[in-house]
Amino acid sequence: MRKMLWTLALPAAAIALLTGEALAASKLRLSCPSAANNPICMPAEVFAKEVEKASNGALTVQVFPSGQLGKGKEAIQQTQAGIIDVVVESIENYTAYINDFNVLTWGFAFRDAEHFNRFLHSPTVDAMFTEMDQKHGMVFLARNWRKLPRVVVSTKPVFTIDNLTGVKFRVPPIPSYIKTWQTLGANPTQVPWPDSFQALKTGVVDAMETPFDSIPAQKFHLAAPYVTLTNHVYTAVTLAVNGRRFKSLTKDEQEILRKAADKATEYSIEVNRDSFDQVAKSILADGGYLIMLNPAAFQKKLRAAADEQEAAGLWSKGLIETIEKL
Repeated sequence: MRKMLWTLALPAAAIALLTGEALAASKLRLSCPSAANNPICMPAEVFAKEVEKASNGALTVQVFPSGQLGKGKEAIQQTQAGIIDVVVESIENYTAYINDFNVLTWGFAFRDAEHFNRFLHSPTVDAMFTEMDQKHGMVFLARNWRKLPRVVVSTKPVFTIDNLTGVKFRVPPIPSYIKTWQTLGANPTQVPWPDSFQALKTGVVDAMETPFDSIPAQKFHLAAPYVTLTNHVYTAVTLAVNGRRFKSLTKDEQEILRKAADKATEYSIEVNRDSFDQVAKSILADGGYLIMLNPAAFQKKLRAAADEQEAAGLWSKGLIETIEKL
C-alpha cells in the first residue's frame, strides 16, 4: 500500500513542479528608472495591462518603477544577463554597446522632432537594433516612447548664437555636450546637478542645458527665467527584453508583447504632449519666458565640429551625412 501511495505521489509532485515552472515562465519583471507617475514609466504600466488583457492573464508583467531593480547601464546589464526580463531606458544609454548611439548626444544633430523620428525608424537604426539582438542578446519592442527634449535656461535671453558668447554655461561631463557648447561660443562649466539651482541664482553660471521637464521640477526658472526651446538634443525611451527570455515565449506571446509595446508607444505620445503643456504653463505662471528659435544657424555653426567628432571615432564615418539626408 505504501509503495502504491508513493507511486501515485510522484506524478503529483512532478505536476506541482511543472505548474510552478509554468507560472514562473508567464511572469516578466520590468525595470523602469523613474517614478510610476513619471511620463517615462507611465507607458510601462499601459504595456503591462495590455499584455495581461491580451493573454487573458496567462502572461503578466510586473513593473518595478523608481529604479528598484537598477537604472541606466546597470539595469541594461542585468537585462542582458537575464536577471531582469524587460527594461525601460533612454536610448543613449546603449552607447556602451553600439558606438553610433553617441550621435544622439551631439547638439542640434536633428532639425526637429519629425526628423529625429525618421532617424529612429531608418534602416540605420534598424541595423543597430539587429546588432543589439545578435551580439548582445536584447530584443527591442519599442524604440520611441516619447521624452521631452533638452533646452536652455538662462538669466538673460538667448535668441541667437551671439547671445551665448562667453556665457558661463553649466553642462554635464559628457565630451560631446562640452564640445557642442564650446563651439557655439559658451564657456562650459562643471557644476554638480544638485547644485545647479544655486549656481544659477548666485551667478556661478549664467545658463545651463537641461531636460525641459526638469525646469519646474528643480525650479530653475525661478533663478533663471528665460527658457529657450533649443531642442538641441532629442531622445527617446526604449523597451527592451532579454533575448533568450523573449525567444522562449510562443509566437503568440511574442506578438502580444509587440502589440502591447505599440499601444504603450501611442500612449506615450499623449503623455508627452500633456507633459509639455503642463511644464510650459508652470514656467509661464511663475513669470518665466519661453523663447522659440530656428536651429538652422546653430546646426551650420556645429557642422565642422561634427565632422571632427566623427573623425575622432565618436560614431561611424558618414553617419552625420546620412542623418542630414533623411
